[in-house]
Amino acid sequence: MKGLVPVGNEGSEADASPTSATSEGTEDERKARQATQMRPGGQVVVFPSKTAGSSSSYVPPPPPTPQQIAAGRRRFVRFLVGVSALLSLAPYVPWGTFLSESVSAGKGYVKQQVTVDNLTEYGAAAGRKVNVNDLTTFPPNSHWVITYPGSGDLTLDTQNRDTFVKYELIRLPSELGGDAKDATAFVAFSKVCVHLWCSPNYKPDQPDNPNENGYVPNKPKHEQYECPCHGSIYNVPEGKAVDGPASLQAPPTNAIPVLTLSADSNGFLSIEKPVWDVNHNGVLGYGRYVQQ
Repeated sequence: MKGLVPVGNEGSEADASPTSATSEGTEDERKARQATQMRPGGQVVVFPSKTAGSSSSYVPPPPPTPQQIAAGRRRFVRFLVGVSALLSLAPYVPWGTFLSESVSAGKGYVKQQVTVDNLTEYGAAAGRKVNVNDLTTFPPNSHWVITYPGSGDLTLDTQNRDTFVKYELIRLPSELGGDAKDATAFVAFSKVCVHLWCSPNYKPDQPDNPNENGYVPNKPKHEQYECPCHGSIYNVPEGKAVDGPASLQAPPTNAIPVLTLSADSNGFLSIEKPVWDVNHNGVLGYGRYVQQ
């Protein structure tokens, strides 16, 4: 019968549409490929399609000329020369003053009586004010840790782990004047090594027997302030590095900073207000000049 569409062909027109869409999609992809250009060096440049009624088109930038490349290289060389010049000036920068001001900023550096940190290992000296006349509590060739500047609270000071406020107070061996009943019998070294800021310790004795642990050939029995990290050794009472990496550093970075000590009429030891520069007490973590 005319005008009737066979049932089996009902979807034929609808089926044609996806085919057409697929064809259009393929055409779009082809156009996109045509609008894509590979420049030298692998850079991909996509040219946008013209829109109806528009005459604009994308023009890729030209590659750099040899003159532009040469100019860029000259700028880079000048940059390297500038950096090298700055680095060459680094040794002449007053780092000591900078570090001194940084470390001392905000700290209450005033004259202060010397009090030993309250550690049980110090026995009778723990938490005590140091008196130069007391050779029993503070015998020659002994050492203790002190805190400066102190907070006024002995417990807080003892618990403070900031090595930049810690010092090793040493009563010198008898042969170095440790029997004297005045401030000259003592020295107080910073607990910050001038090499890499580890914490040195005083080693008062050395075994006489070469077979004992800790024996080092040709090493004095006394007069050693030693850093356990890298082996820097400072002599006593000067505080100048005589061995290890700190001894290889140029002055003033080869001597440990110190505190200036005094004793009153009753024999109590005090710390005078320091002058934190390389010509006086030194710069913590940096060093000082040792008077010859």
